[in-house]
Amino acid sequence: MAEELEQYARYFREGTRVRVGIPLEGGGWFPEWGSVAVLDDDLLLVDLSRDQLPEEARLETGQTLNVGLPEQEQSLTCRAVLVQVDSVEHRLALRLIEEVYPFEPREYYRQDVYLPLDYRLPLSQIEADVRLRWLQRRREMEFAAQTPEPGEPEELEDSREEIRARLEKRKDTPPVAANISGGGLRININQKLIVGQLIELSIYIPNVQHLVEIVGEVVEVRDLPDQMRFSTAVRYRMIDEADRDRLIGYISAQQLLQLSQQTPRVLPSPEPRMSTFAWRLQIALAFILLVAFIGCQVKAIRQAKDRGEKWEVQRIFDEGFVEFLKRQR
Repeated sequence: MAEELEQYARYFREGTRVRVGIPLEGGGWFPEWGSVAVLDDDLLLVDLSRDQLPEEARLETGQTLNVGLPEQEQSLTCRAVLVQVDSVEHRLALRLIEEVYPFEPREYYRQDVYLPLDYRLPLSQIEADVRLRWLQRRREMEFAAQTPEPGEPEELEDSREEIRARLEKRKDTPPVAANISGGGLRININQKLIVGQLIELSIYIPNVQHLVEIVGEVVEVRDLPDQMRFSTAVRYRMIDEADRDRLIGYISAQQLLQLSQQTPRVLPSPEPRMSTFAWRLQIALAFILLVAFIGCQVKAIRQAKDRGEKWEVQRIFDEGFVEFLKRQR
């Protein structure tokens, strides 16, 4: 335990940026960023970056959460138990329960989804220019999400409203079918792109109501049988890690939803086979019961004979013979 406390003190210093996996209703999790406020041995207090979590977020004391340190030289993580939630100060009290260990590269599971998705060809295919445009779009999203300051110039307010309207238009993009993962996607489109081409992607994630801006690289283009569309595979080249985690959380939730809707196939139980010993025991019991029944009948007949009572067959015969003699007269 002393070694683990040394680890905690080394990695979870005050002000360190961490990422906490927040469980979502229906499955999956949402990555929320925060900073270390206090560390007392294994008790970690984390101040969350946002004032309000998504409506689907479910935080209950006793849950086990992952606390990540992605900004280290090697991404690290540690498991912790949630002991208290302070919704006023947006603070979580976590009890670290394991050692800090390297975050292994994750395997990206693919999932067929149907959600708003838009793609565009950038004005330039120079990677540096595309990156600048991508960073500018992310800054615009952050600016649009800010609450106006008192006395803010009218020009800033107009600019914010214009950006918000543009983002809302992207959110209202018609949904498309896509096979998506945390590392890339495949969609069927009418335009034939070129392998190696950079494209801009806007994906709206419904469960967290968040627009994700990505730059992808075309890695495969296949003609479809209808000869009008093309199956296009794209690998993410520029994506914020928090947005990647949001995508993975959405994919996980969709997988769990599909599994819950599947009716499990129940195989019929095989007929229990009787063992040889049980079969022989059953035959012996039946034989004993038969012998006991015959013995009881013989004993009853003897007792009736000793009392002068006729056996049932003889009685019936005698009565029938007497009746015959009466008819002859």
